[in-house]
Amino acid sequence: MKSQCDIVTAIEFGTAKMTVFAARQEPGQTPQIIGYCSIPSAGMVVKGEIQDFNRAYQTLGKAIKTVENNCGRSLSDSTAVAVLVTGCGILSQLGVGTTKARDEKIITEEEIQTAEEQAKVLNLAADREIINTANAFSLVDNRRVSNPLNQRGIKLETYTHIVHGISTRISNFRDAVANFFDPDKILVIFSPLAADIGILSEKERQDGVLLVDIGAGCTEYVVEYDGGIRSSGMLQVGFEHVANDISIAYGLHINSCRRLIDSGELEDAFQTGKENIYICNQSGRELEIKVSDLQTIVDARLEEIFAVIANRLKADKIPNSLESGGVLTGGGAKLSRTAEAFEKVLSLRCTVRKPVDVGGAVTTVKDPAFSAIWGAVKYSASMVSEMEKAPENWLDAACSAVNNFLEKIFNSIKKLFSAVKF
Repeated sequence: MKSQCDIVTAIEFGTAKMTVFAARQEPGQTPQIIGYCSIPSAGMVVKGEIQDFNRAYQTLGKAIKTVENNCGRSLSDSTAVAVLVTGCGILSQLGVGTTKARDEKIITEEEIQTAEEQAKVLNLAADREIINTANAFSLVDNRRVSNPLNQRGIKLETYTHIVHGISTRISNFRDAVANFFDPDKILVIFSPLAADIGILSEKERQDGVLLVDIGAGCTEYVVEYDGGIRSSGMLQVGFEHVANDISIAYGLHINSCRRLIDSGELEDAFQTGKENIYICNQSGRELEIKVSDLQTIVDARLEEIFAVIANRLKADKIPNSLESGGVLTGGGAKLSRTAEAFEKVLSLRCTVRKPVDVGGAVTTVKDPAFSAIWGAVKYSASMVSEMEKAPENWLDAACSAVNNFLEKIFNSIKKLFSAVKF
């Protein structure tokens, strides 16, 4: 059944900005960005969560209209719509499923599916829902294998990384988007898992890598090791808190501190070795501030963020031998002090990364701030080719597309996000 529309959409409700990407997808091709829009969202989204639903809804409508005017297409006809989520009390944990091989003592698709389904069974509170799941690793007779299919053995154990959050708060994202799109075509994805798709290589996933996406209101992270997701999480702390720390220290309006960071003036002062910068306080008086003092304030907050992540990874028993080191992205990655704090606290070499393989005429989206939403574009784009081939209904086709796309992205990992809620 051939799809009549090749447009896919991705949406991010960020603390600093509301962003909408639209892309054209052709089978076997990289998605081509045909339009995007970012609108400031200060006040309507706080720490990654919708605080003012009506304003968020209206702003999303404006962003969608702008993208439609830019690309000359109606986004309401999108084949799939990926919505990034964070905050929402999101937690992650490992689930385990166990099964035994039949008489032939060979692990088949049936045993794998049984173990995977068992691993996803959690005793969650009634107000929580599973957002995404991702294979972590498998054991055959207590021996770790990259792919258990056709392995000889008796006992299969499948460990699955499960991301879950508070249902009502996640529903706010779905409800805002459902006013503009077919609700059955909305896919929710935890932001760092989308960033993973948007910027990491298969080699990095196999060798071991820590990805940190630091935005305005939240910092998210994900660890890939041996081709599987071993840990992920978020802190409702980001560069908004860096601006707030500067504001409190000098009695400045927080908007002035945001501009100091966003304009690149602070980064320029760090890079050029300036001794002082000048900024007006709330009474209009110009203050002379030592750059070294600002550096102390910024470093303290960043090191605190990375220390929390380090402690969580230790609790999750993440190995120190992440061969590919650390990858830093998000708007906060554009400040050089961020990467330096990352390396100091986490003892991993760090590279700053922006979206890779971005197709289309729009080049301004090749920015670390857009890594997650670019990954969401690639995620939603997977639906198009499958829908063109699939005779099934939408839900079956969508599930098949998610599995096939993520299998391609993560090589031998099957059903990486097979528990995506529609």
